[in-house]
Amino acid sequence: MTGIALVRSELTKSVTSRPALILALVAILGTWVMAWTNAASAVGIAPDDPRLFAAEPIPLEYQGFEMAGFGYVLVVALAALSAGSEYGAGQQIRVTLLATPQRPRVFFVKVLLLATTVAGVGFLTMAGSVVITHAAGSTGVDPLELTPAIWANIGGVALAWTFTALIAFALGSLARSAILPLILITPLVVGVGDFVTGFWDGARYLPIAAGAALYSDPAAGLLAPLAGGLVQAAWALVLLVIAGIVFNRRDP
Repeated sequence: MTGIALVRSELTKSVTSRPALILALVAILGTWVMAWTNAASAVGIAPDDPRLFAAEPIPLEYQGFEMAGFGYVLVVALAALSAGSEYGAGQQIRVTLLATPQRPRVFFVKVLLLATTVAGVGFLTMAGSVVITHAAGSTGVDPLELTPAIWANIGGVALAWTFTALIAFALGSLARSAILPLILITPLVVGVGDFVTGFWDGARYLPIAAGAALYSDPAAGLLAPLAGGLVQAAWALVLLVIAGIVFNRRDP
């Protein structure tokens, strides 16, 4: 199978996977709905009101990004599904490798398509969420003319989600199951990582906390954005290299 045919084959599997499509749509649309509900409910409330659960007002360039956590969980599930689904009862991976014996090429195409998909989902999710936040929340920011700082944070979310998805994919590929990445990464996404970071500085170098630095207020005490991005990229690269070597050498 040629490289183009392999890409077409893997892309067809992705777009015809109902669970994957559902996860992507829920990540995008669900986050948009939550952003509108959150922003609309805060209209007319003072920025320092205790009902907003914040000791200080959130800077404008970071408003709306609290919604990233909901889609984050679904992105991890999407990546875990991408890695583990072919090892299920049907053993679809065997058919793929019979058609394309060049295992490194197969692995690379899977990684490339996952990264492209998650980056697109992340950008759409957060761009829509931030626009909705400023439109429904009457924050004073024109939702159709977002500042460069806001766009940089949107890109940061897309990048953090992509690196996290690649980490989840690598773990799922190593385990040949979607369970391992869900067990290891989901707790870090839903708050355990933030809790640990609160009392151990070393936790800032864990992949999720490092990625959060790409779009979080510096007052959160995380790494600098560039450092956080490099740390998370290193996690993804190392795990992908290990997973790729194992994928190339073991029986499917």
